[in-house]
Amino acid sequence: MTTRKAAAGGAKRRIARKLGPSKGARGVYFLSLTLENVRCFGPAQTLDLSNGEGKPRQWTVILGNNGVGKTTLLKALVASRPVLADEAPEYVICHIISPSKFLINNEELLRTSARTAILESRISFGGLISAPESKFRAETLHAKVERSRGRGNIAKRVELADLFCVAYGASRRMGASALTDPRDDDPIATLFHDHVPLRNAEEWLLQADYAANKPSPHQERARARRDAVRSMLIELLPEVEDIQILADLDDNPARPRPGILLETPYGRVPLQGLSLGYKTLLAWMVDFASRLYERYPDSENPLAEPAVVLVDEIDLHLHPAWQRKLLSYLSERFPNVQFIVTAHSPLVVQAAENANIVVLRREGDHVVIDNSGAAVRTWRVDQILTSDLFGLPSARPPALDALLAERREILTKPRLSTADRRALERVEREIGELPTGETPEQMEAMDIIQQAARSLKKAGGGASR
Repeated sequence: MTTRKAAAGGAKRRIARKLGPSKGARGVYFLSLTLENVRCFGPAQTLDLSNGEGKPRQWTVILGNNGVGKTTLLKALVASRPVLADEAPEYVICHIISPSKFLINNEELLRTSARTAILESRISFGGLISAPESKFRAETLHAKVERSRGRGNIAKRVELADLFCVAYGASRRMGASALTDPRDDDPIATLFHDHVPLRNAEEWLLQADYAANKPSPHQERARARRDAVRSMLIELLPEVEDIQILADLDDNPARPRPGILLETPYGRVPLQGLSLGYKTLLAWMVDFASRLYERYPDSENPLAEPAVVLVDEIDLHLHPAWQRKLLSYLSERFPNVQFIVTAHSPLVVQAAENANIVVLRREGDHVVIDNSGAAVRTWRVDQILTSDLFGLPSARPPALDALLAERREILTKPRLSTADRRALERVEREIGELPTGETPEQMEAMDIIQQAARSLKKAGGGASR
């Protein structure tokens, strides 16, 4: 880490410790979701989002093969979140029964063979994730959805409607235009529609810089907002040493065009020239930060305020080194945000300290939710891959598995023919050529040991003669 980047990161951590959430801030979070006859889910299944003691867990990581309903769970959480009832604004209801019919990408929520689906969300309120002493209370909302209508209970706890939920689908791309279509600016839209872009991060940063430099009663707060998001991105993005915001200060044609330049060891790179991994991560980080600043305009540090964030395939396009650091980074930067995410990477699972690890499995014609994920903080990646979390038969190369199977088959024979012995020698030779160890250094060390063993064997054979 460069001196400049280290300084920015250290300043960010000092600010984060100094500026917590607003005085009296109270969060609204999910404790659990129960669903029945929803898409691939048949009999009632419950997704546990708590810490087992009646409080929300900050992280829940959902695993499973493609097509087993990971994204459906995120969409069902959106559908079951509490909203004010149109006809009785002093009450809250499940979002799903606000419209007459709820669709997911033009497909009905109901399981094909079912007449009704049931969603039930347990919501906690009154505390903050970062405050262990918080006293949470809970309320349950449920909805029964039929082909043409939905109905459910109502609750008098209007504070439940303060649940601030932002959701990101797998196709989270940055908007290209300066202004986002208001119809597409729904904070959960990208989870349901692949074509909907996120906010234009470059335009938002330029506007934040303009507000920070414009004399006004709010200039100091605007400057703090720009600097907080800028330092957040510098620390988040590997090899980014600094971020320059080039504003359009005058009509001088000699000046560079307005835009964002990122200082890297390879020179300055425009934001649009970044790799897909960088742009994807930067896009949803700026989008989320901008929504927190809108949601909490009077807060000294909106990034420390409560929210619920759903992210589909959080590890998408990320280098393994990023996957290992992302969860701890987000936990530190957003201490009162509940993250509910799906993933395919064992590195994300390995880094998910104090997280709920949930596995979805297909059983017959429906999917079941297994909330009993093991604590894997001390496990190696190969151990995670071959556990029930991912279910791989082996973490070895497929070629090695085939050779080991062939060797077992030969050795189980009661008597070995000449052809068997030749085949066994060939298999042993090919197995010996495959890499062993977990790192290049370990592989090199193992090669040295094997060479020494062969030398000792030859020396011993010579002495015996």
